[in-house]
Parts: sequence; structure tokens; C-alpha cells
Amino acid sequence: MKTPRMITRHQWFALGVLAILAALGGMARTIAQAPPLARTHYAVTVYSEPRRTSAIVGVLAPRAEVALEARGADAAWVLGRSVDGAARGWIESRFLDTGAADLRALPVSGERIYDPGAVLDPAVQTIDLNAYPLVPAISDRARAIYARGQALGLNPRAVSKIGDCISDNRHFLSPFGWGEYNLGSFTALQPVIDHFAESLAADSLAAYDGLVTAAALDPLFANPLACLPGETPLRCEYRVRRSSFAIIMFGAQDLLFASPDEFDRNLRQIVHETIEAGVVPILSTFPGNLHRWDDTLALNRIVVQIARDYDIPLMNLWRALDGLPNHGLEDDGRHLSPPVTHSGDLTGENLRRGYPLRNLVSLQALDAVWRAVRG
Repeated sequence: MKTPRMITRHQWFALGVLAILAALGGMARTIAQAPPLARTHYAVTVYSEPRRTSAIVGVLAPRAEVALEARGADAAWVLGRSVDGAARGWIESRFLDTGAADLRALPVSGERIYDPGAVLDPAVQTIDLNAYPLVPAISDRARAIYARGQALGLNPRAVSKIGDCISDNRHFLSPFGWGEYNLGSFTALQPVIDHFAESLAADSLAAYDGLVTAAALDPLFANPLACLPGETPLRCEYRVRRSSFAIIMFGAQDLLFASPDEFDRNLRQIVHETIEAGVVPILSTFPGNLHRWDDTLALNRIVVQIARDYDIPLMNLWRALDGLPNHGLEDDGRHLSPPVTHSGDLTGENLRRGYPLRNLVSLQALDAVWRAVRG
């Protein structure tokens, strides 16, 4: 039997050099595998799947750089993410300047970026709306969303209003941006008003009369004077406002036009896109419709379930209004009751009216979320 030969010091040195060179070679290969880049010619819609009928999950600005990750089977679609982190999803490759990139060399993928979930679980209708507080509890999820939004450069002093005519109204928060208010005993809200004053009175690009969840996700309903081609009202509002927070309330119009399944699917996509944009969603239950009260309760339970599923702040406006005359609604049974004096007056009999009470609860919710996430 041969005696094992001892390795000399010089041989150990040579082996060490070879190991270093091998490691450097591996690093070089890793660097070479960085994803290829493409660039948009103009604003391009980003989809959840490689087909135009899938959910819209973003819009890329003109001349945006896109890191290519994968392709569909025929390379007509590519899976990519914007270099600035604003959007990730499926893009039609014909709308991209791919330069020298070989799309056929990309791995084939069938990833679905956004999954609206299965058919609505009937157990949702067992939710007790009175079991949830008016002002939301704050979780680590909200803090993480806020931190990501700040990393993306969002404005910490901006809040967006997302919803229908009840949110697109001079009564909702605007008086506090105009300086036309009386806090009465709620002077502790002055700091949050000061912080968000400019955006409180701003006109939202994703809140107007008749807007339903489906329309908020449809480029057809975007303002052409402010929004990019192919941009949805929701995405347009977030791009223009650069808001860090959004008060989202839908339902009063949806119960007239959408099934519970459709409402659930659409509102989930709105919440999903809000989170992906780095915006902290404050999801609100809605006042309702006295002529469709069972539908009101059904859709509000869906709102609660979505807030639970995504672990995001929930503002229970329905509960706050439930004890008011007419549930806080006008005689038409659909719109919030107007103030006795003005909507920024949070004193006396005004707090027995729909709009002033909504303003109070909204400011309290925004204050609670803002204070929690910034710490």
C-alpha cells in the first residue's frame, strides 16, 4: 500500500489560487446572468397574466426601464419589473424596445401576478359588523407598506380619497384643507390636519359621482387631461398624488350594479394595487342604502373580510353612523345627511349628521394610522 503523499506549502498555495479564480469565475457568471433590460416607448399597461383580459396591475411611464424576468410560450408577452420598483407584471413585448435582448432566451413562465381568489366564501355573511371598532387597529403590515412607500419616494404628507360621490364631495375632508373647521373638543386632531392639510382639499382622480369598483380599475374611466394612455383612475391618482395613504370606500354604488362576487374581486384588486404602489390603504365600511339594507350589510361584511385577509387598517364607518337618525343618511336613503352648519364643524348637533361624523371618524382613523406607521 502506498503511503499518502504530503501536500507541500507551495501546492497548498496553488490550490488556494485556483479556488479564488474559481470563485471569481462564479461571480463573473453571476454578473453575466443579470436580467436583460428593455425600455418602453410610451406609457404601457402591465397585466397580471399574459392576456389583455386579465387584471391591470400597473402602468409604466414612457421611457421606463424594465428588467425582463421571463416570457410567455411564444414570447409575445414578457414578465418584467420596472427598475424603479413601481410595477411588476406581464407586458406585451411589441410595446418594448428590447435592444439586443434575446426574448427566446428568457425562461418560460406562467406566473400569475394577481389572483382575485375563488368564489366568495358564504361564511363571510356571518361577520358581525358591530364587532369591529370605528378606528382601526394598526398591524406590522401597515408599517411595512408605509416603509416601502417611503423607499419609493412617496409623499408622507399626502392622502388620497378613493371612492364614489360620497368621497368626491366638498363635504368630505375638504373643509379641513381649506381651514374652515371647528374641532370643538377634538383638538387632538390638529396635528394630523396640519400634516395632511394640502391633500385634504385636493380633487381626487379616483373619486367621483357614480364610480364603482370596476370603473376604478378601467382606463376608460380615467381623466384624459391628467392620466396616461391605458392608465386606470386608481393608478393615475397614485402616480399624480404620490400619496402615502388612501382612504378607500366603495359599496353604495356597487350594490346597485355588481354582484357580491364581483364586488369582492374588484375591491381586492384595488387593495392589492394600493399595497403594491406602497400606499397604506385605510379601508372603510360604507353608509349603505336604506332601500337595499340587506345588500348593504352583505357588501360591508365583504369589506371587513378583505381588511382581515390583507391585514390592513379598517375604519368602521357603518357602525359609527348606525346610531344616527336614518343611519346617517338623507331622506333619499342613499346619501349622507348634510351638516346643520358646515361639514368641518365637529360640535353639537352636527355630529348627529352623516358628513360631519364621517369627517370626524376619518380624521381619527388617519391620525391613528399615521402616528403608528411613522414610528
